[in-house]
Amino acid sequence: MLKILDCIDAGSEYCPCHLAETGECIMCSQLQGKTFCDCRSWKGVCIYQEFTNNRYQKREQRQSKLCHILHREEVSEELFILRIKTHKDMARELNVPGAYVFLRSSENADYYDTPMSVMKVDEHEGTITTALQIRGIKTKALKNLNEQIEVRGPYWNGIMGLKYIKGLRGSKVLLVARGVGQASALPVAKKLVISGNKVTVILDKGSSGIFTETYFNELGCNIVHKPLLEGKGFKIPQETLEYMKMRIQEDEIKLVFSGGSERLHEGIAEFLLSLQEKPYFTCSNDAKFCCGEGICGSCHIRLKDGSRIKTCKTQLNPFLLYEGRINL
Repeated sequence: MLKILDCIDAGSEYCPCHLAETGECIMCSQLQGKTFCDCRSWKGVCIYQEFTNNRYQKREQRQSKLCHILHREEVSEELFILRIKTHKDMARELNVPGAYVFLRSSENADYYDTPMSVMKVDEHEGTITTALQIRGIKTKALKNLNEQIEVRGPYWNGIMGLKYIKGLRGSKVLLVARGVGQASALPVAKKLVISGNKVTVILDKGSSGIFTETYFNELGCNIVHKPLLEGKGFKIPQETLEYMKMRIQEDEIKLVFSGGSERLHEGIAEFLLSLQEKPYFTCSNDAKFCCGEGICGSCHIRLKDGSRIKTCKTQLNPFLLYEGRINL
């Protein structure tokens, strides 16, 4: 499988970034220290020229802004939903699949920044809605916030395989979402429905419960409830796999999206690779994000060929992420 790396920020107002200054640009060969131009995924902008025009410096990067919490809904003891007032420009930029922001209390230091998927956006009101699951120190620090919150964004690499979602028209799609992964699936469904696709959603409450069914119904999606991970090994039940196979074959499904944990993504990838006619595969980006800028190294993963990638910025085919982890 051909590996073509694509930087989610390339050509945006945040490019060139810190990586250009240190010779680690994901896409530009000359900013990697090489002497020739070897752009494999042209974004309509020469990153090297932008860097030189900016006096060999990065552009101004994303900053945290203090925002107001308009509404807080407790779904369970471990999950709550926040509706946050932001600038209208930021809301517009976050109204795409894969968008996420970093959140923290204004009383905490920058290293408390916690990445959260943007579930819904109201561009007119300038608001974003996120679902927060309480897990560790960072999310516990957000649990009791009711009035103000620090927001850093926009970021867009919350989903791998975005080009398949953006390019699909007039087809049938299967979305699989479990637990808090439902939050990342909702903007995907919205984009696909707007593009004239028919969407079937398989939901599993996981440890978070079902909190998106109303929104999926409003979009006109067909909703099915099935267990997605079971047992000590967290495997996809055979009954669910057989149902997915039937839907893919009978409905001629062109794209499958997985929203959930790494275990779910691995199981879906293994299942799809076993089929003769494989639909496109996309999934939520479940890497550990700390900075979102490709600097800290927490999101680095090693592919089957031994290369390392920064998953907070790099777009690639999701099959490449999991082909070295599954037994076919």
